[in-house]
Amino acid sequence: MRYFAIIQMTPAGAPDLADAVAAALPHKGFVLAAHIGQQWGCYLLSGTSAELTAINALPHVYAICNITDLDNVIASTVRTRLNTWLSARGQPAIPASWTYRQVIETVYKRINSRMDLDRLYIFD
Repeated sequence: MRYFAIIQMTPAGAPDLADAVAAALPHKGFVLAAHIGQQWGCYLLSGTSAELTAINALPHVYAICNITDLDNVIASTVRTRLNTWLSARGQPAIPASWTYRQVIETVYKRINSRMDLDRLYIFD
């Protein structure tokens, strides 16, 4: 399973997947698509459903969608949480009618104008 998320970064550029117990929650891999300074990264993560659910529960993880949901309209709960994060950084809000693909392409490209969703992939 693979999903897109905005996550706080470690100094090495990896997603900060630490919780109160583990230095990093288990996952299969990640691709860093874009980053804001050394604080936040836009990632494509790979892992089992249970692994990604545990990662999504971390307070510094803003999960956007599974890769299979790109053509669906963004859920209001995801959009609200993401818009809160975006507005805190002076970024425009995401409209309610957008698909996840539009959200990923727009938000990730605001951060890295060379990001190409068609070239971003990770194997399970």
